[in-house]
Amino acid sequence: MERSFFERSPLEVGKELIGSVLTVDDVTMRIVEVEAYLGPYDQAAHSYSGRPTKRTAPMFGEAGHLYVYFTYGMHHCLNFVCGEVGQGYAVLLRGAEIISGHEIIAYRRFHRSYHELTNTQLKNLVNGPAKLCQAFGLTTAESGEDLYQERFRLVAGQSGQIIETTRIGIPNAGEATHYPWRFYEEGSPGVSKK
Repeated sequence: MERSFFERSPLEVGKELIGSVLTVDDVTMRIVEVEAYLGPYDQAAHSYSGRPTKRTAPMFGEAGHLYVYFTYGMHHCLNFVCGEVGQGYAVLLRGAEIISGHEIIAYRRFHRSYHELTNTQLKNLVNGPAKLCQAFGLTTAESGEDLYQERFRLVAGQSGQIIETTRIGIPNAGEATHYPWRFYEEGSPGVSKK
């Protein structure tokens, strides 16, 4: 996928990311759930103020870069920056299906071998934004990094039916709470919430 893929609205990018395959180092996953955030037009976006902060500066940068933020004092979440420089647009990756790197992911998530995981642990490996980010081994140290470098690879893929619905975990975002800017592949086990 070319950088121009991300130089558009996150509403377009988000839908088209479903089914694509992301590799970070030795872990490869298929993206099945995302949320779009539209900067100053979206009260739920970290960039809603329209002014970059130390934390949100990557969101206002060039499309195709990472924005990784830390939340609740324990979780990292991975976003791809979209749109034009200065807009503060991004797509949050919420859920995936593992293609390769099962053992690495099992260790990162539960500090045990993949074959030692319980059914509950298997079900909850990468079905949520913090789980997915941890599985890829990404933290705020990578925030601002360019997706177009050797350790990352993103390839377009096919998806099944895409569901459009409201985003999760933003109850105090005014009318933005109700925007249908979450996209997921129907029937995928990697989706965080149906």
